[in-house]
Amino acid sequence: MESAEYLLSPKQNNKPVLVLGHSLGTDFSLWNAALGPLEEKFQVLRFNPHPRPNGNRPGSIANVGAGLLRLLDRLGFERVDFCGLSMSGLLGQWLALEAPDRIAHLVLSNTATRIGTAEAWQERIRLIRQKGLSETASSLVNRWFSPTFAGEQPKVVERFTNNLRIFVTEEYLAGCEVVRDAEFSALVEQITTRTLIIAGSQDLATTLVDAKFLNQRIGSSQLLVLPCGHLACVELPEAFTDAVTSFLA
Repeated sequence: MESAEYLLSPKQNNKPVLVLGHSLGTDFSLWNAALGPLEEKFQVLRFNPHPRPNGNRPGSIANVGAGLLRLLDRLGFERVDFCGLSMSGLLGQWLALEAPDRIAHLVLSNTATRIGTAEAWQERIRLIRQKGLSETASSLVNRWFSPTFAGEQPKVVERFTNNLRIFVTEEYLAGCEVVRDAEFSALVEQITTRTLIIAGSQDLATTLVDAKFLNQRIGSSQLLVLPCGHLACVELPEAFTDAVTSFLA
């Protein structure tokens, strides 16, 4: 069964709209630990960035972004704040470059102008087609968390691993294609949207070097480094939501 395109919290008191985009191989539950405090301040729209597979055509960040813009049009949201983690951080960069009038503020969490290499993504696609997500999920998820968090919260790691094992394989592979082909290193300095960059000091997937590069290239940005791995909103939800709400305020 394909995953849903979005989840929208009830509208209350004309709160500003905050779009949350999750990372490759996760779902709306990525935000569970951070959701309550965010919904106190915003009407939260959780957007699924995984493209629907379309025959032999690879997914692209432009197609994902166009899909989000169409959704915002359908929902009547002319201008929103956007927070994207990892793959959705690439989406946030695309939005700020291609539709800057639609994005009031931008939060880029645990992401980079380019995540990994095309060769590494091709190898991952090949491996998953050969062995399946059920066999590869554990090794992938182990890279998402800091050793300290993994040792203290094994049930959380197990939950993410089990979710990835049953993830729709073709949607995951389409997401791999999106990340493989997304590259903003030469364009990111054109972003003028006020931006908060959140990095994990122990992030193996998108490193502190990646975050510093974003911070150096985006003139209107600030950088926050948290002592965590790749999923800051899971490992340190209070610090994450405090930073996001303070920045957006």
